[in-house]
Amino acid sequence: MPAGRRLLSRRTTLALGVVGAAGALVVAGCDDDTDAPASTPTRAEDPDGDLVDSVLEELSGAYRMTVAGGFPALTAMHAAHIVALEGTPPPPAPGHATAAAVRRNEQRIQAFLVESAVGADSGALARLLASMSAAVAQQLADRSGKQP
Repeated sequence: MPAGRRLLSRRTTLALGVVGAAGALVVAGCDDDTDAPASTPTRAEDPDGDLVDSVLEELSGAYRMTVAGGFPALTAMHAAHIVALEGTPPPPAPGHATAAAVRRNEQRIQAFLVESAVGADSGALARLLASMSAAVAQQLADRSGKQP
C-alpha cells in the first residue's frame, strides 16, 4: 500500500473511537440481573406527580369554562393538553362564562403553565408545559376566529 494513502480518514478514525468508547460505557453500565424489577417510578415516587395533578386540575377548570363560554378552539386545545398529561377531559358543566372572564382565565392559565414549566423536575415535562403555555398565548393572540 502506498505511504500517502490511508484506509480511513482522520475524522472517521476519531468518530469510530468515540462510538467505541460510548459503546463500552453503555456495556459497562449494563446490569445482567434479570430478576430485578423494572425501575419505572410509580406515581407516588414521581417528583412531578403533584405538579401534574395541579396542572390537570387547572386545565380541567379552563376546559369547563371554555365550554360554558362557547369557545371550541380553546376547549379542544385544553382537551388535547389534558390528554397529553394522561388525564381525561371532564364532563362539561352547565353554566355561562363571559368572553372577558374566559380571557382573564386563559391569561392566568398561561402564566400558571409558565410557572409550572419552571418548577418541573423533568426536562420533558418542562418542555411540554412550556409548549402548552405557548399554545394558550397563540390562541389568545389569534384574531381570526371567535376568541375571548
